[in-house]
Amino acid sequence: MKRFIIKTACWLLFLFLLGYALASVTKYKLYGEYFIRQKVNYYSKQGAGYNALVFGSSRMYRQVNTGLLDSATAHRVKAYNMASGGTFFSESIYEYRHTDIHKNVKYLFFEIQDVQPFDINAYTEKFLYYHDLPTVNFELKYFVHNNDWNSSFLSVSHFFANIFYFKKLGQRDKTVNEFTDYNNGYFPLEKDYKNMVSVRKARSAYLKDTTMIYKNRINAEKSPKKKLNPALISEIRLLAEDCQKKGIRLFLVLPPFCTPTDLSDIKTIPDTKILDFSSRKAFSEFYTNRNAYDNGHLNSHGAVLFTHKLADSLNRIIR
Repeated sequence: MKRFIIKTACWLLFLFLLGYALASVTKYKLYGEYFIRQKVNYYSKQGAGYNALVFGSSRMYRQVNTGLLDSATAHRVKAYNMASGGTFFSESIYEYRHTDIHKNVKYLFFEIQDVQPFDINAYTEKFLYYHDLPTVNFELKYFVHNNDWNSSFLSVSHFFANIFYFKKLGQRDKTVNEFTDYNNGYFPLEKDYKNMVSVRKARSAYLKDTTMIYKNRINAEKSPKKKLNPALISEIRLLAEDCQKKGIRLFLVLPPFCTPTDLSDIKTIPDTKILDFSSRKAFSEFYTNRNAYDNGHLNSHGAVLFTHKLADSLNRIIR
């Protein structure tokens, strides 16, 4: 029995070391969610044409019209939208780490987000793949601060599952989809209405009760601003330091529909600009039936409005 246990342990150790070695090879580092992989691969080939990158969730992917941002900033900003739906901070920072930033890049737009709740889709491949060592190290600090031991365990277990998940070596890239090269990576929700059930459901729920958007506006203004987790602040500082080393100007963005947040700690980060559009009072025009697609996103018309306001802010900063 003892020999069996030792043999099993040795095999597990061998498989772990093999998996870790393979996961460290450049060819296999960026595996998993094909949507982000396609964007990273597309940018790696087209990067010379852009001087800015956008990272974040669907609130950047669906709301920052990067094609329009180019003309609205008198071509001072030529951005590619790397953001994607259902993406939280850990995955965004993973994507940033695995993107070969072209030397032409002068500006980085990064959404201020939380870490994704583990109870939403903790066991899907999209959630699994980005749990490498740096991600787990960050998330452990984040969850320990919140006394969230269940999520801490899941984060570590996802890391080990990643190492033993040899199926990832057999992945194949699909042909480039429209969401990759349409309008510099920006993709409005209307274009996905027929393709994604979740988009249709969200739209249907909104149309059944359009008063929810006004309740959102009122409740958000009454609630105290959210405090950021210290681990998240520390990680954003590291991002800012990396941008400074690369000569990139970092813009931290709170887009429409995000939670109003206490940014006092973030404001102390040097050479970093915050673009905050979270106030329902200051930007009430976003929270109307004309500009909203559902109870959490702008439609294409609203995205044009937001992009113009974003461009106006940039035009005052970038000369």
